[in-house]
Amino acid sequence: MTESIIAMLSLGFGLGLLHALDADHVMAVSSLANRQNSTGKTSKRHLQTLAFCARWALGHGGILCLLAAALLFFDLQLPAWAHIAAEKLVGIILIAIAVWIFWQFYQQKIQLQVHDHAGHTHMHLVKEHRSTHTDHSPILIGITHGLAGSAPVLALLPTLNAGSSLTGIAYALLFSLGVLCTMTLFGLAYGHIQTWLAHRSEKLFDATRLVVASLAAALGVFWLMG
Repeated sequence: MTESIIAMLSLGFGLGLLHALDADHVMAVSSLANRQNSTGKTSKRHLQTLAFCARWALGHGGILCLLAAALLFFDLQLPAWAHIAAEKLVGIILIAIAVWIFWQFYQQKIQLQVHDHAGHTHMHLVKEHRSTHTDHSPILIGITHGLAGSAPVLALLPTLNAGSSLTGIAYALLFSLGVLCTMTLFGLAYGHIQTWLAHRSEKLFDATRLVVASLAAALGVFWLMG
């Protein structure tokens, strides 16, 4: 393997590290994580946030590697309209996630809890908590982001193919690995922030959810108008 190929593969990994921090990526993953309400266990929320980020990165990298293999081994290319459609879909998804978060706040029910403690009757107004479950939306959104942002990566593969198709696949894999590394670190950091906010104040945590939802909606509108 020549030094130029090694340098190109290293560049691919580095670009993947930076690519994960694109505004639409960060906002989509943050919004997904913020669909959880603050009544859940903070340790579980932390793990869920990390899982959201990892599944998004796997979806993003998986579709990119499949497209790279189709291009290098079968000479198949994704039509230009598909990239454009995926980019528009990213904006729609950001708006949809924001609307979902707002809808969750609207649906939060207040119920009266009455219980006895040491001979005294207490009544509390609490938010009804609905248990969260694992879903595949981060993977699907990651796939959409991979389709939307695959054009620049795929454009480089024919030049790498001068050596072998395996070199191009290695580039796509390293690029995707870089995305996974950065997004995993982001998930760890964001999970810590969520946990800290939830410990400090439920209202503060909920306020950040609304802020993230508002920013996601604004970015989604901007993405559609772009």
